[in-house]
Amino acid sequence: MTDVDNNSNICKILGSNIKKIRTLEGISQEKLAEKIGKSAHFISVLERGESGLSISTVIDICNALNTDPNTIFACAFANSNSCTDNFLNKSLSNFDDKDKDMVSYLVNYIIGSK
Repeated sequence: MTDVDNNSNICKILGSNIKKIRTLEGISQEKLAEKIGKSAHFISVLERGESGLSISTVIDICNALNTDPNTIFACAFANSNSCTDNFLNKSLSNFDDKDKDMVSYLVNYIIGSK
């Protein structure tokens, strides 16, 4: 894989992760853009993986989305195996008690059927 291909894949991963987190937080592209002092077009391009981002923008996005860099960079590294874990943890933190009980029931069901 060339450096260009690798960078493109990383941009797509980061963009996808940012979109997932933004959506879980219930924040529009416009609102995120406003919070970090960028345009909604920038957020759109970023989430599609068509642009990279600076460290300062990563920090701004983390602060705006109440998340950490590990969640944004999930699956971007060769030794990263926590992609799904980070997504599930972030999702669960937004669930109410009833939804958490339902997920717990489903997990127990799945584990019991193996």
